[in-house]
Amino acid sequence: MTSTVRLQREPFDAAAEAARLTRGRNDIGALVTFTGICRGTEDGEPIASLTLEHYPGMAESEIERHVAEARERWPLLGVTVLHRYGRILPGEDIVLVVTASSHREAAFAAAEF
Repeated sequence: MTSTVRLQREPFDAAAEAARLTRGRNDIGALVTFTGICRGTEDGEPIASLTLEHYPGMAESEIERHVAEARERWPLLGVTVLHRYGRILPGEDIVLVVTASSHREAAFAAAEF
C-alpha cells in the first residue's frame, strides 16, 4: 500500500495528489478525497486568518498512527494526508485526505475516519 504523510506551508494541488496516488494503478476502484478549507466566519464572527503550528516529527507521527489504524480497519490500497501549517487565509485549503481502495465503501469510511 502506498502511504504519504506530509506537513507543509505551501498550498497543495488536490487533483495532482490524487493523480499521483493512482498513476499506473489498475487495482484501484474507488478514490475519495476530502479537502478541509479555512472558513471566513465562526459563529457569525469574521476570521481574518488561521495560524497553525506543529511540532515537527510529532505531528507526522500522530497522523501516521491514524493512517496505520485506518489500514487495519479497511482494505486500503493507498492513502495521502497533507496538512498545511503557518498562516492560512479564508478560502485556502488546510488539509487533504485521499484514500484509495478496490471498493467505495472502504475508501469513503477511511477518508471520514
